[in-house]
Amino acid sequence: MQRWILTMALALGGAAGCDDNGGEGGKPGAAPQAELTAEQVVAKHLAALGGEGKLKATKNLVIRGEYQEGSSVDAFVAYRARPNKFRKEGTHEGKAFLKIFDGDKGWLAEGDAPMGPVPAEHAVKMKQYAEFDDALVDAAARGHKVELVGAEEVKGSKAYHLQLTLASGDVEQRWLDATTFLDVKRTVVFKDKAGAQKTKHVTFSDWREVGGLKFNFASEGEVDGKISKVKVQSIEVDGVIDPSKFTAQIADTVAMAR
Repeated sequence: MQRWILTMALALGGAAGCDDNGGEGGKPGAAPQAELTAEQVVAKHLAALGGEGKLKATKNLVIRGEYQEGSSVDAFVAYRARPNKFRKEGTHEGKAFLKIFDGDKGWLAEGDAPMGPVPAEHAVKMKQYAEFDDALVDAAARGHKVELVGAEEVKGSKAYHLQLTLASGDVEQRWLDATTFLDVKRTVVFKDKAGAQKTKHVTFSDWREVGGLKFNFASEGEVDGKISKVKVQSIEVDGVIDPSKFTAQIADTVAMAR
């Protein structure tokens, strides 16, 4: 679940990667604007990403990139479509993998093992991460709670610190640059494969515009002192995705899409 949190929890409202100072004119040490409410900070954030209307009108994404942990570098391709369909395929430690959430159930194939359903508790998390819109879009209507903790310094620049309590009960800490209103850092809590609770800190850099939306093309995560990185190579907005990409078939291959 660690690598998934790093690479995919972010695909529109934090996307898949970002510049340490927001990447679009953020100035180190810049003072935050006059005090804002949580609702105003969120509104400015959504506007910075391309606008709430544009975010809601976007139908699908294809993200290609690399995940690095230690000396190991693995490629991945992720497909996302409304309302909550998700597919990720690639390699991990030399073995191919394929993860699918078809809008209802989660499926997994690794190495030579045949594709099969994921355990119910993992499917719940897959559904959460498969939601196309970021949690800050229509947050209240979706049962999420957003609170403004205050303005803090992150990597030499001022940032607004939001606490986001999801409808599931999960809590995220997010920091948005006070000048650009783009993500600079997030902290999430999750359980590893052994069931132990872990905290992951993610920072973002290299924000770029694609299809009228802002995406981060680089991110770095830290858990228990171990560093992992994601570099996005390309993002396609509202391209043509074969619907079968989101169906789980035993004969489905895990060959990388090119």
